[in-house]
Amino acid sequence: MGIHRIKSFLYIILLAWGFPAECTCCLIEQYFNENILSYPFSFFDTGTAANQPVLYQYEINRESCASNLSIEVEYKIFSPEIGISSYETFYTGNIVLNAIPIKYFTNNEIQSASGPIISGNAKLESLISYVSQSGKMPNGKYLIHFTLNSSDEPIFIVPPKIIEVQSPVTLELLSPGGTLSELSNAYTFSTVPLFTWFSDYCPLCDYAIRVCEYNQNEHESLEDALVGWSLVPMDQSQDYYSLGWNAHSFQYPSVGHFDLEVGKYYLWQVRRSFSTAFDVNHDYSGINVFEVRSPDKLQLDYSDPYLSVIESIIGTDKFYLLFSPGGELERFTTDGDAIWINEDEIHIGALHSILSEIKAGNATLESVRIK
Repeated sequence: MGIHRIKSFLYIILLAWGFPAECTCCLIEQYFNENILSYPFSFFDTGTAANQPVLYQYEINRESCASNLSIEVEYKIFSPEIGISSYETFYTGNIVLNAIPIKYFTNNEIQSASGPIISGNAKLESLISYVSQSGKMPNGKYLIHFTLNSSDEPIFIVPPKIIEVQSPVTLELLSPGGTLSELSNAYTFSTVPLFTWFSDYCPLCDYAIRVCEYNQNEHESLEDALVGWSLVPMDQSQDYYSLGWNAHSFQYPSVGHFDLEVGKYYLWQVRRSFSTAFDVNHDYSGINVFEVRSPDKLQLDYSDPYLSVIESIIGTDKFYLLFSPGGELERFTTDGDAIWINEDEIHIGALHSILSEIKAGNATLESVRIK
């Protein structure tokens, strides 16, 4: 008899979780914004007087519910970057349905709420410290949980919703060019260079680029030149030329745009865009400036865009020893889309990531062997 009762109970629970649209006493998800990469702390603080943007909306179906209904809300955080390696509750709230006969509820309908009890909890203390310094929630995963209660007893449990926050931080231009103080060594021999940059992982970020001419006699600064006439985008009504999601390079067009000219200087900047709780956020890289030079027989052919990256990785002295006239790799260019590093075949685009790791001090070059 006991076994049969347990089976019946499990069947009822599974039915409530699996088919909420058919139930007559339940909460039904109508909307949930899972595509936001950055949340300010105030977005989770529904105790504030002003309404927040809607994060979620649920329908309340109370056709066959008993009296004294309420909804219990719980937010949990998992954020290894600040030492929270398991889900910790940082917010709880309550909606009393008898007092307000509403058909739907959002994050703005929570009537009573409380933050975490941090006394003696080092993990939540680190959360409060991070929020107080940054004004936003840290990267990580957030579990949002709702329970429909009758007289403080649960009668319907909504499957937990998990949203991931990954606000990008790093945006570094790699090549061509450098800062204005590095201009004497910031050059390319290609009139159609490959622009490359490094960004931390952000698959939902949109990237865009702007390329302008820089004339030291006409422009007071790089910023002055950047807001002037642009080669990319050619449409002067656009501020930046969109490259789409998760782009990390841009090949200067060989047709359909004005060619870069030998002897002139150019600058470029990348814009990264992603959704936040309130609107679209734009991050901007620094500005790189470079000269287009004409190669002669004593200079290397940089038509291969990866040669400059290889030079940065192995060092100028080693690079010129190998690739300059008379060197073991004279006139060598990369071919295909893969290279070998430490006996492993990887995509050649990984050279940029390796260079970034070396610049950041996270990797060092031990030796270079030619096979």
